[in-house]
Amino acid sequence: MKHIATALLHVALFTLLLLPGRAVALAIEATGQAPHTAEDPGLGRQQALQRAMAQASSQAASWLSSTRQARDGILEIDTLRLRSLGKVSNVRIIDEQISRGQISVTIIADVDIAQGCKDSHPETAYRKSLAVTHFPLEQPQEANNGYLHEIQQGLATLLAYELRQSSTFDALDAGSLNIIGNPGTAPVRMLPEGTLTTLLHSSEQHQVQYLVSGVIRSLAPHQAIGPRDPNILVDLYRQADVVDRYHKRDFVLDLFIHDALTGTLQHQQRYHMNADWNADAHAKVGFGTPAFWQQPFGQELRSVIRAISNDIQLQLTCEPFTARITRTRNKEVWISAGSIDGLKPGDRLSVYRRLTHYDSQMRPEYELVNTEHSLTITRTQPNLASGTLDVDSETLNIQQDDIVIAH
Repeated sequence: MKHIATALLHVALFTLLLLPGRAVALAIEATGQAPHTAEDPGLGRQQALQRAMAQASSQAASWLSSTRQARDGILEIDTLRLRSLGKVSNVRIIDEQISRGQISVTIIADVDIAQGCKDSHPETAYRKSLAVTHFPLEQPQEANNGYLHEIQQGLATLLAYELRQSSTFDALDAGSLNIIGNPGTAPVRMLPEGTLTTLLHSSEQHQVQYLVSGVIRSLAPHQAIGPRDPNILVDLYRQADVVDRYHKRDFVLDLFIHDALTGTLQHQQRYHMNADWNADAHAKVGFGTPAFWQQPFGQELRSVIRAISNDIQLQLTCEPFTARITRTRNKEVWISAGSIDGLKPGDRLSVYRRLTHYDSQMRPEYELVNTEHSLTITRTQPNLASGTLDVDSETLNIQQDDIVIAH
C-alpha cells in the first residue's frame, strides 16, 4: 500500500498544478490521521479524510489571520475575517500511508473565501485577466547545479496553471515575455513607456489587467560547489551529513504585480525557502522534470507556488474589474471585454479618461479621471461588448484606450 501511495504521489506532483478548480479559493495541503483496522479499513480512511479536510480549513484560517495587506501606504491587518471562510472543496488525495495501526491521508483542497466584495463570489464575479511573465535569474550561474535554467520560464507556466484554479481569474502563461530590464535594480515603480506600449498591445489582445513578474534572487546551495580534488572521506561524510549542511539549497523570489493599464507597480512581496537538494552537482536534472519533483527542494517549491497563487488572489480578487475602450461613435462605446468575462446587458460601468503626464525627467505618469458618467451594456459577445452613454462620447472626449471600471 505504501509503495503504491508513493508512486501515486510522484504522479500527483507532476500533474498537481494543472488541475482545474471551481471557485476563488486558497489551495491548502493538510494531513489527517485515524485508527486503521483490517475489519473496516474504509471507516479509518474516511475518518482520516474528514480530519484532513478539517485541518485544511483550520490552516486556511491561520494563514489568513497572519496575512497583511498594504493599501495606500497603510497596513491593514486581517482584512479577511476568519468567519468568512467557506466550504472545503476540490479535494485531491496526494498521499495515503498505513503504519502501526494508523492511516494517514494527505490532501490538497480548495478552501473558498468570501470577502466583502462582489468579485469574491464566482456566481457574480467579473473575470479578471493577468499575464504571468518571465522570472529572470539574478545569478544565472546558480542554475548550473541541476541545470535549472528553465525555471525562468517554467515558473510562469506553473503559476499560471495554479491561478486558473480560480474561475474568476484568467491567467495567461507569458513566460517567454521578459519585462524585467535589469534584475539587479528591479522592481521599477513604473514600467518604462516603450516597454509598456509593447505590453499594452499584448494586454489588449488578451484583455490583461495585471502583469505578474519577478526576479529569482537565489538558487544557491548552502555549500559552495566547485572543482576540487577527490576525497573519499569528505564525500562519504557529505553523503551521510546528519545536519544537512551540504544538501540545503535556497530559493528566493521577489514577486511584482504591475497594473497593465498604467504600468504602475501595485504590489511586491518576497518568498524565501530552503530545502534539501540531493542530486549530484553535475546531474542534468532539469526544472519541472520527474527527477526535479522527486527532490525535497522540488516538493517544497510546489508549496511556494501555491502560496504565491494564494497571495495574488488575495491581492487582486477585490480590485475593480477594468476594460479598455476600443471604439466610440456618438453615444455608443465598445469595450475589450465580453460575456466570457461575466458582462451582461444592463450592467453599468463607470467611464474614466486616461491622461498621461510627464515629470521633470520626461518620465510618464498616468492619471485616471472619473467622467462621472456610466456606460450601460446593451450587447455582448464572448470577447467584446458595447453599450450606450447618457451623453455623446465627443462631449466627454472619450477616446480609444480610455477605460471603464466596475466598482
